[in-house]
Amino acid sequence: MRPDNQHDKSAIKNGSEHQSHDDLDLEIVSGTFRSIVDQNAFDKLILSWNQKLNAMEAAESQRGGFFSKGLLKQLGIAESTIERLDIDVQNDPIERSVSEVAGPAIVLTPDLRVSASNREGMEAFGVKTGAFLSVDVIDPASRSAFQSILRSANQNGNIAQTMVHVLDQKTPGARFHAEAFLLRVPGQDKAYVALRTLQLAWSEGTSQRLIQAFGLTQAEVDVARQFFELCDVKKVAELRGASVHTVRTQIKIIQAKTGATSQADLVRLCAMVASRQLLDTRGLPSIWTDPLGREEIITTPSGRKIAWTWIGAPNGRPVVFLRGMAMGYLLPKEAEARLAKAGLKLLVPSRPGYGNSPLDETVRAFEDNCAALTEYLDHMGLRGCIGIGLSDGIIPLLAEQDRDPERFCGLVSIGFNGCLNRAAFRKLPVPQATLLRLAQTAPRLLELIAKLGYRIMQQHGVDWYLERAHASTPRDLETCKNPETATLVRDACAHMAVQGTRTFVRDMQMFHAPVDAAIDRLRIPMLCMVPTEDGLFDRDEYAELERRNARVTVLPVEGTADLLIYQETDFILDHIIHFSQQF
Repeated sequence: MRPDNQHDKSAIKNGSEHQSHDDLDLEIVSGTFRSIVDQNAFDKLILSWNQKLNAMEAAESQRGGFFSKGLLKQLGIAESTIERLDIDVQNDPIERSVSEVAGPAIVLTPDLRVSASNREGMEAFGVKTGAFLSVDVIDPASRSAFQSILRSANQNGNIAQTMVHVLDQKTPGARFHAEAFLLRVPGQDKAYVALRTLQLAWSEGTSQRLIQAFGLTQAEVDVARQFFELCDVKKVAELRGASVHTVRTQIKIIQAKTGATSQADLVRLCAMVASRQLLDTRGLPSIWTDPLGREEIITTPSGRKIAWTWIGAPNGRPVVFLRGMAMGYLLPKEAEARLAKAGLKLLVPSRPGYGNSPLDETVRAFEDNCAALTEYLDHMGLRGCIGIGLSDGIIPLLAEQDRDPERFCGLVSIGFNGCLNRAAFRKLPVPQATLLRLAQTAPRLLELIAKLGYRIMQQHGVDWYLERAHASTPRDLETCKNPETATLVRDACAHMAVQGTRTFVRDMQMFHAPVDAAIDRLRIPMLCMVPTEDGLFDRDEYAELERRNARVTVLPVEGTADLLIYQETDFILDHIIHFSQQF
């Protein structure tokens, strides 16, 4: 955006037009401030920006001339406000269920993939977010109860909660008592299973919270603490030198005062109070951990750090795999076994700004991605291999092949990308089109919108973002409502957002990357697997791509949308494996 603070001349010629621009500015400013506290105002803000950009194009001014001093000043104040304000309590039920506990906690999909975990959970359960939990972690005596609640999550049972013993993976020989309960997310049929420790240190502050919040007597707090620690009425009675009947009566009185509907509910309540007391004394830092547990970070001769991992056969044929904005590198359950059987090893570098790969603010997004890819390939000594790009992940692969025609023997593009079909941009839904236009016209202002969205996502969960990102594609919304695939999408979002909002903005800019000539000059085969239900598919438009370069083959993936890698994984892997066997 050029620092031009004057209104466009054509707007000044007509007073009514000038007023309409001022009205739009007012709507944008007020919508920005409202969005800080009201998630529902965000959608209207995007529509206002769309009107603003339309007005700019109508006046043939795309040089920043409509961004007046007053507008920029007010938006600057809004940005400062966002950066100063604390984030309200986490409302995402999945993230909240692990963040509100100070001890080990994880959330599982019905097929045992970890959807969320706190730091202690990763250590105690011996598994990272995005990976699969082994049932061997559950004490053999508890596995029947654990399997019962898994069946309920799959709608094949009616057990809502139970208690299990977990073999502590951090401390050999140790185990801890944990609650297992169904966690339901609005709009999803299947439930998640939360596993959280019930063994937390009980402090004097915990006792005081129970007394103040529920009016328990000191004697009742003592009974609650002993039952929380022992989870056995008979043992509490022995410890207190009282009858079992007396202790049961006391526990019922405590349940009545606290509103706990069962002894399990009472233990959970005590765990929450003890957790809150501990959480008040420490923070929970945001970090990215490779779900596969294989990540390495290399340092190139230029000093660039690049994080990378791999999927498939440990000693298989190397294939470079670049994720896209909408799709991450974590694949459905059986994908790795299929790749390993085919003898393929997907090498997955985290692009700049994703995961643990820093971005370079001194260069544009396109140059940053291209440089990082070149340095990674050189470091790994890769030449003559296949490159696979999900969505905009194909852009740096195309640029690298154009720079070094011997680098790859074939390319695979999965998903929509504007560089392969520029005509589709005009069919984009208003929200996506508006953000892409801002990326080209005013990236600094797009950064503000991204910060607003990121703040709301932190408050209300990643589902708020997914519902908007995929509002126009029912097939994608269906994918986001299935716990097994929703976890993969959430992981992709976490991988993108862990360093903040800059990655989102820069990837939006990269969609405009100048690689059209690279497509025309391509001298190796490229297979483009494209969705048919994304609202953008047009067979004639893709036929034009094939006419431009006969080495390009377009393969429509029927019944899929933006998240096709999760929707037709077997179909896509079939063609990747077949494609690789041609070389």
